[in-house]
Amino acid sequence: MNSQGGILLSVLLAIFLFSFLLLNLTTSYHQTADLTARTEQLYQAKIAKELFLADFPKLNKKQGIWKFNKGELTYSAEHEQLKLVVKIKKKTYHFYEKISTSTSSD
Repeated sequence: MNSQGGILLSVLLAIFLFSFLLLNLTTSYHQTADLTARTEQLYQAKIAKELFLADFPKLNKKQGIWKFNKGELTYSAEHEQLKLVVKIKKKTYHFYEKISTSTSSD
């Protein structure tokens, strides 16, 4: 009996399975790394927005650029709304905040 053909087929199948699993593993790793980077940038943009909003009442300008260590924030106040554009690396995030004027009575 000639059993060399059966061994060749088994080896090819094993190589195919190993390659398929390795491809799935690397794809999963790259997707996870990309999601982590995008999530980190989103939270950096949100933190920059909150830090800017803390300083906004002290600013006298209606529009301008506010730079921070990871990127820059462009703001413009229109009517009752504040438009914020945060740029971090190659990503751009848009935020809209309502401008509230609180008056306190003593």
